[in-house]
Amino acid sequence: MDVLHFIEGLQDLSDEGYRIKLAGFGIPNEHALGVRMPDIREYIKPFKGNAELALELFETDYHEAKLAAGLIFPAKELSREQADRFMEDLYSWDLVDQFCGSLFQKTSFARELPWLWAPLPGEFQRRAGLVMIASISMHHKKMPDSDLLEYLPLVKEFIEDDRNFVRKANSWVLRTLGKRSLWLNAQIQDYIQKEWQLGDSKYKFWAAKDAIKELQDPIILARLAKKSLSK
Repeated sequence: MDVLHFIEGLQDLSDEGYRIKLAGFGIPNEHALGVRMPDIREYIKPFKGNAELALELFETDYHEAKLAAGLIFPAKELSREQADRFMEDLYSWDLVDQFCGSLFQKTSFARELPWLWAPLPGEFQRRAGLVMIASISMHHKKMPDSDLLEYLPLVKEFIEDDRNFVRKANSWVLRTLGKRSLWLNAQIQDYIQKEWQLGDSKYKFWAAKDAIKELQDPIILARLAKKSLSK
């Protein structure tokens, strides 16, 4: 299928009301069609692994076509250079999160990317570096928990970046690491309290305060304790 026919299929799934709502989610909707993510995932199934189509889709102006590109491109064929090119052109949090979770984390070089991308100045490029840590934590099940702690200096380095989608990424990293295991939960809580606590349960940075609240949730702790006993 060529790009034009692919876009026509997306247009058939579009919802103008949903397109308008995207702006309320912090997603630019000027070039959006208004297709929900579950519908995009279902629509692209016959095209998964088509690298050529994915590249052509990413070059269009359509937001959903770019999302589809991240789902279609085969991770085994993704070079570091092409990953960088994709990352440099990401302009919204949903594109960042989909590319990190559906494509970048599946590559052989995934664990290098936080160190390369988080220091970049762009809001969404920095977010990509941080979200990669969360994606690795969620998907790289065999990675030792202790190895994930090595990424904490990146969070610390950029914790003062108060741009909305960076600070939310920092919180996501801390929460995701802390919900992976009971041991990591204790390690992350301890790190937050040592690095950013001001006293009286007040934390210096929003991301730390946001994360600690969830990591101390009794329901989360009970689930992690049950998971620990089942191993």
